[in-house]
Amino acid sequence: MAPSPVARALAAALCLFGSAQPLLAAGSSLEQSRPSRPGAPRWNEDYRFLDDPAKRTDPFDNYRYLRLSDSAWVQFGGELRYRADALDRPFFGLRGIKDDSYLMQRLQAHADLHLLDDAVRAFVQVQNTRVFGKDLYSPSDAGRTELSQAFIDFNGALGSHRLTTRVGRQEMGYGNQVLITYRDTPNVRQSFDGLRATLALGPGSQVDAFAVHPVAVDATDSFDDGSDNAVKFYGLYATLPVAGPLNADLYGLGLETRERTLDGITGAEKRYSVGTRLFGQAAGFDWSTDLVGQFGQLHGADIRAWALSSDTGYTFAGALRPRLGLRIDVASGDGQAGDGRVGTFDPLYPRNGVYGEASLTTLANIIVVGPTLGFSPHPRLRLEPGVFAVWKQNPDDGVYMPGMSMLPGTRDSGRHLGTIYRANLRWLASANTTVDLDCKYYAVGSAITEAGGDDASFVALRGTFRF
Repeated sequence: MAPSPVARALAAALCLFGSAQPLLAAGSSLEQSRPSRPGAPRWNEDYRFLDDPAKRTDPFDNYRYLRLSDSAWVQFGGELRYRADALDRPFFGLRGIKDDSYLMQRLQAHADLHLLDDAVRAFVQVQNTRVFGKDLYSPSDAGRTELSQAFIDFNGALGSHRLTTRVGRQEMGYGNQVLITYRDTPNVRQSFDGLRATLALGPGSQVDAFAVHPVAVDATDSFDDGSDNAVKFYGLYATLPVAGPLNADLYGLGLETRERTLDGITGAEKRYSVGTRLFGQAAGFDWSTDLVGQFGQLHGADIRAWALSSDTGYTFAGALRPRLGLRIDVASGDGQAGDGRVGTFDPLYPRNGVYGEASLTTLANIIVVGPTLGFSPHPRLRLEPGVFAVWKQNPDDGVYMPGMSMLPGTRDSGRHLGTIYRANLRWLASANTTVDLDCKYYAVGSAITEAGGDDASFVALRGTFRF
């Protein structure tokens, strides 16, 4: 069903108003200890404070936590999420579809068992993801009923530090999720099969090492998702305080793919990413900047790529909590296809929603610059407008979508991709319920029009209930 004129007008109008960052800051009194809304990993929740009956103030508290013995307890939780999308010219109309409207369903339930004073832990999460009425299918749309997570933790001491070894299917997210994300907004969250070890060195300081395969989503039947053994992902990620409010992440990541096609070359790829993230907050300012270099080989061709991703802001005092921000993202592109060099940056497993939820942009051969302004007219509402000017970093390369697929006809087209107007209205309807209204309008430039594309718009309504 095509988006109505009302939906198209709503997309353009809402883009004048807002796109939300997480609504509740640390220290907020609004159900801070209950499930965060939305998107944080459920395995990170700790409900031992409910041992005190006086703190069981939520109707679900008697179900989400059960003390089994002095050294054992179990936690339960779930999520019901429905999302309705309407897109006008998905992929700018370059893939033969002029409009696409559909409904998505995500149902989740988990159990989290802790034994021997948390020396051993088992976490299992089952989810059902479906999509109804969508014309352009994506692997992140639906997987039927699957084990989304199933892992065992072994916790112990390494000297004076705590060491956690996690084995099994798990989610991962690091830093500002520029390269590794939980991928919450798409219907199927990103998960991996393998091993991860975390050494907690002190407050705000830890080192992670992991070796995993991404989970391959298969919507053919239930319980048929398995490891993608054609892809190996491994790395080290450390977070350390530097001085005062300044902190740093240091990381080295390896991604080995049995066969891929990029920059006119097809074959096995070994791509290594080395980077740092500088972040912190002080006196109302907050900042997060990732600098990443990539090297390796794709079928004998040398990989040399790089990226910068930066989000800086200032939050003013006052009841509205206004935050004025500036986002700058730059990622390298390739100069000439098939010349024995690969210059296109690969963002690995990124959080693409910072540019809007319409799956039209990713951090590859791109320059994105633009302001955001967030504010809360009510403690349970958050608005944040965002406007971004977008160009190719290298005009000789193409335009890339999430998943590193290139839009047809965009190699050697113009450099200007256009201007993105994105918005979100987030309403915390209850202690367990979040409602999001997202929109995006992409006014395209020569990079798209010369390939035959046109402006694209998007409206999404998401309702999430977590317990």
